[in-house]
Amino acid sequence: MSFIEARGVEFSYSPDEEKVIKNIDLKIEKGSYVAILGHNGCGKSTLAKLLCGILTPTEGQILIDGADTADEEKSFEIRKKCGMVFQNPDNQLVASVVEEDVAFAPENLGLPRDEIRKRVDMALATVDMTEYKEHATYKLSGGQKQRIAIAGMLAMSPECIIFDEATAMLDPTGRKEIVAAMKRLNSEIGITVVTITHYMNEAVEADRIIVMNKGEIIADGTPKEIFSEVEKLQSVSLAVPQVAELMYLLEQDGHPLPRGVLHAMEAADLLEAYIKGAKND
Repeated sequence: MSFIEARGVEFSYSPDEEKVIKNIDLKIEKGSYVAILGHNGCGKSTLAKLLCGILTPTEGQILIDGADTADEEKSFEIRKKCGMVFQNPDNQLVASVVEEDVAFAPENLGLPRDEIRKRVDMALATVDMTEYKEHATYKLSGGQKQRIAIAGMLAMSPECIIFDEATAMLDPTGRKEIVAAMKRLNSEIGITVVTITHYMNEAVEADRIIVMNKGEIIADGTPKEIFSEVEKLQSVSLAVPQVAELMYLLEQDGHPLPRGVLHAMEAADLLEAYIKGAKND
């Protein structure tokens, strides 16, 4: 059974408004790393809130580890299993001291003090923020604040974390910190990661990419598969990673080079081999 499953999901914010989400069928396996792409207003953030139970479908059903998000009796169980990290880290911090902020959620679960201390230490270590545990939260950089927000989520021991454009308000250094944290959570701890992003180079790090347009899923595949479809992405106002775009433009110019190349070193090797081959012909 999939960890998250959407069955015929549709959603509108009011009966008089157009549907924001239309006929979504989707399965996300436990331990996977999924990126969801789409231009502004395509419904990806609404889908994120639906996938973790913050919103419930107007039509259809969403199951998280078998629990229906529309079942109010299961809401607490769902919140423990699947959490969300939002765009603005300042809106997620609730305490003035780092370790107190991370302890907030487990304290509200009524856990013993020793268990809370253990979870706080583990969470801070996971996001490389142990040395800041006694720092004031307001003095941290944007990337550091976002890592504390992630630590607060980790202290709940979730099985899945959904990042709703969690790097959008950060500088390049902060974005790298958060992407590294996502990868570590997924590969080392086995947490299911779903990231909503408009940064193509972040999506490259995922195992699977879902592309949305006008509330619907229009593509679903590996990064290589998705970024090979350059024209399709451009038709819905999306770019591709610079390396993939370079290879595409060279192919369009008559050079027989593969599409879907995602990393600079791979492109360099292919170009070197192509140039050498051309010289020998």
